[in-house]
Amino acid sequence: MSNHCVGGGAAGVDDLTDDLVAEILLRLRPSEPACLVRASAVCKPWRRLLTDQAFLRRYRDFHGAPPLLGFLHNVAGGGEDRYVPFTASPVSPPDIACPCWVALDCRHGRALLDEFPFSADFTVWHPMAGRRRRLPRPDLPYFMSYAAAVLCSAVGCNHLDCRGGGPFLVVVVGIDEPEQQNSRPWATVYSSDSDSWSPTTSDYLNLTLTPNCDVDRKPAALVGDALHFALAEGSGIIKYNMGECSLSRIHPPVVYKGGIVVMAMGGNLLGLGGIEGSILSLWSSDVSLDGGVRWEKNRVIKLESLLPSIDCVEAVACELAQPAPIGFVDGADIVFVRTDAGIFMIELKSMCVRKVCERGYFKAVFPYTSFCTPGVHLQQNRVQFSRKRLLELREGDVATGMQSNGKSHKGRQP
Repeated sequence: MSNHCVGGGAAGVDDLTDDLVAEILLRLRPSEPACLVRASAVCKPWRRLLTDQAFLRRYRDFHGAPPLLGFLHNVAGGGEDRYVPFTASPVSPPDIACPCWVALDCRHGRALLDEFPFSADFTVWHPMAGRRRRLPRPDLPYFMSYAAAVLCSAVGCNHLDCRGGGPFLVVVVGIDEPEQQNSRPWATVYSSDSDSWSPTTSDYLNLTLTPNCDVDRKPAALVGDALHFALAEGSGIIKYNMGECSLSRIHPPVVYKGGIVVMAMGGNLLGLGGIEGSILSLWSSDVSLDGGVRWEKNRVIKLESLLPSIDCVEAVACELAQPAPIGFVDGADIVFVRTDAGIFMIELKSMCVRKVCERGYFKAVFPYTSFCTPGVHLQQNRVQFSRKRLLELREGDVATGMQSNGKSHKGRQP
């Protein structure tokens, strides 16, 4: 027997069977979470269905990769509006007092933020849950040139519903003395389970870098069991194999002086994007039998036909205004491109282009993807209401106490 909506429901809603309602709601687009929230307000049976864990698991499996809800960006000079939403969702910018915080990564429902030099800690922020967790920075004497990644470490997790609360890792990769002739990379890993950093991994025998070689603070690419970090000015890629705790360097097919963005591609392949002039080139790599990396150019995109405002002819005085790829959405084939006119989001499958930020000296974009379902939204509302109600009760107790004290003092007056 099916449960029907009784009273207050829309006309005809109570004629729908539970199975039919589930099939309809299953097909609501996750990129518009407000539709799910509105559907949950139709009637109680719909709300029960949309907050049921079994249905939510089916919903996530049906749609696959989590939708893009917004992104964090790093812009020269900092600023308050550092989270840019794409949809109406309960995600609010991180409540951090430091105005100059820097985003280091955004992955598996979490964001990694750095408040140095105002704070000696990193912050792991759970946007959907509205929680933050501080962790100490690695105690290293050469902690200067570095990038980092945060990722879920729950066993068996498919990463479709990483909203926080579970175990996670933070991987930091850096260069010991980037200005020296024989600078070398290092890596260390933080585990939330042990609340500690691992011993530093270094390759002092086989891997040396050229002087002034910095790690570029752009999103890292997770391919298999390895994280890949781009080096500044497109000079290479540092690969950290988490299973082997080893470091290696991958040479790019072309050195793009404006910088590159690394990406995870289908088939556990590493991808790369770079811009030369007004041409965006996308590459994929494969590992040969001898262990070397072979690059293949998959696509060439002429930006001048997509972005009319791009100026690739005149010399650009500021490096951060030069055209460059600064972000990528794994699983969605979306690349973010910085130009002298702002940030543009290019959907590679449909070739749809959207301007998402106005002009500015942007360094990197960290996309935030997650399923925003009514269960989470309603739970957040209950938590916020409970906190607000508790604060009101406390304020009421204080006011009552002050009034009682005033009456007792008044009664003792002659």
